[in-house]
Amino acid sequence: MSEQQQFILNELWFLTINAAFQRANVYANGFSDEDEGAKRKFKSELKNYIDKNIIPNYNSPVAEDAHIKHIYEISEFSKLHGNILEERKLNFGICQKLLNLYLKYLWCFGKIKSTPPHFPIDRKIQEKLGIKNPVSWTKDLDEEEYINIINLSKEKLSEYNKPNIAELELYLYSNETSMIENHKQR
Repeated sequence: MSEQQQFILNELWFLTINAAFQRANVYANGFSDEDEGAKRKFKSELKNYIDKNIIPNYNSPVAEDAHIKHIYEISEFSKLHGNILEERKLNFGICQKLLNLYLKYLWCFGKIKSTPPHFPIDRKIQEKLGIKNPVSWTKDLDEEEYINIINLSKEKLSEYNKPNIAELELYLYSNETSMIENHKQR
């Protein structure tokens, strides 16, 4: 891999972490700014874990149950850094956003061969899907609510003439909001 590609991949991870952790109050109360080294270590080890243990699975189609298992695996891994995390781990909502957004970026960049089975669920996509009272993905999104949103998106495929929900989500973001507005809202 060229240095240019590695740079872009690192930037994609940076964007992923920022989007998954913003507004989520990931770190424990009282965790001071002088503990930045622990945060950096956590993010680096999280990236290494995901890149080594989860991402290779997505070079071929991944079943939904296996994908959800990977979300839980990220949460389990995060417990190794529980001393710095608000809930002593990353919750389901944060883990799904982290994995699904990272997969979306890697897929769009051509670094994984298979279309991601799901997409990152946040407030904006719930609104675009017509959900009247979006669930807080940072606090309240559990597996059941997550599956409900995924199933609703599948029902909308024919309405938008899209072959899968990953492409539906790309369409909803790129065609209904400007790039600048989209970036600000994530």
